[in-house]
Amino acid sequence: MKRFLFFTLLLLLGGAFLAEAMRSYPGYLLLTVGGDAGKRIEMNLWVAIGGLVLGILALFLAIWLLRSLARAIEGSVSRIRFGRSRMARRRLTNGLVEYMEGNWARARRLLLKSAARSDAPIINYLAAARSAFELGYRDEANELLAKAEATGDDTQLAVAISQARMQLLDKHYEQCIASLQRAMQEEPNHPALLQLLRQAYYHIGEWNGLRELLPRLEKHGTMPESQLQQLELEVYQNLLREAANRKDREKLREVWQSLNGRWQRNIELRNLYGEMLHKVGDDTEAEKHLRWILNREWRGDTVRLYGHLTGADANQQLSVADGWQKEYGENADLLTCLGRLCLRNEIWGKARQYFEKSLLLRSDPVTSAELARLLYALGEKEQAARLYEQGLLQAVSDLPQLPLPDQGTGMLSTKAS
Repeated sequence: MKRFLFFTLLLLLGGAFLAEAMRSYPGYLLLTVGGDAGKRIEMNLWVAIGGLVLGILALFLAIWLLRSLARAIEGSVSRIRFGRSRMARRRLTNGLVEYMEGNWARARRLLLKSAARSDAPIINYLAAARSAFELGYRDEANELLAKAEATGDDTQLAVAISQARMQLLDKHYEQCIASLQRAMQEEPNHPALLQLLRQAYYHIGEWNGLRELLPRLEKHGTMPESQLQQLELEVYQNLLREAANRKDREKLREVWQSLNGRWQRNIELRNLYGEMLHKVGDDTEAEKHLRWILNREWRGDTVRLYGHLTGADANQQLSVADGWQKEYGENADLLTCLGRLCLRNEIWGKARQYFEKSLLLRSDPVTSAELARLLYALGEKEQAARLYEQGLLQAVSDLPQLPLPDQGTGMLSTKAS
């Protein structure tokens, strides 16, 4: 408010001073055009000064108007020229948002509309191809991948990865592997290619291929260490099973011997190797590996398998297993194993004792069958029949309660003991 009053007072003083100057110094301005004989223009000095000031103001106003008009025209041209590009960018952004949210139909539509004027059309075509794939338009997806590849010279890898992902989702594993192998000729250690190839190999059970891939996955992949360790274990397990299923004893040993010491000391893997050795009929070698395990830790599945083995020395096997009884105590699995080893050594009475002790600790149809078989061979057929009945009913424990003819204590009662 004070500033306004100050400027108002200043203008009033200026106006008064100007009026006094015009009254005190009237003067006039004489302009001659064309020499003495030319045209003469006379006017009041102050009128001339006012006209000059107005002329200068008019000139500045004209310049300002011209510049404003030029900027307006330039803006209109820019809007006409770049408006579609901005619209394309906006559609690309919206299309990618829809793509991330899984709204495939809307994403495909927005991405294709903006592809022609996009600054990076490969993004439009790749995302639109995946959207079309998710909608079930396989042919269109392939056409869009081809368009993506045609957008530049450095697009082959991105297109190959997108194509391989779609083939993997479609369970076309062989085609996926072929696509990835072509791409890996240029980028052999690309993390995305390695991960996709790992998944394709895993789905078809190509364990040899996975084994060759493991060093590159460890060096260049992005898998957590725990997952990589689990994958490596699965690869070796399946290679051992494949060799055993083909009854290829030499290949089985070759696979095992090719493992480094860390994996040969792995209890789970060594236990499987012993099981596969038994499967191919090499019980002597299997007995060494299972004994190595059980000398270090207790495993019920391992001791059960140990009782099935025909080692090089049956008496030594029995002695070793008896030592485990002293170390680990009486256990149903170990007692059954000891009973079998006694049978192998033809020690009938002790075998019977071990089987009976095992059944006291745990009802088990397998142990019942072993004891029944022994008793039948010893001539105790009635007791053997009861054990066969108990073992059968333990194995088939979900028989419904149904009325049966009254035959006293029959051979096959409906209740398991």
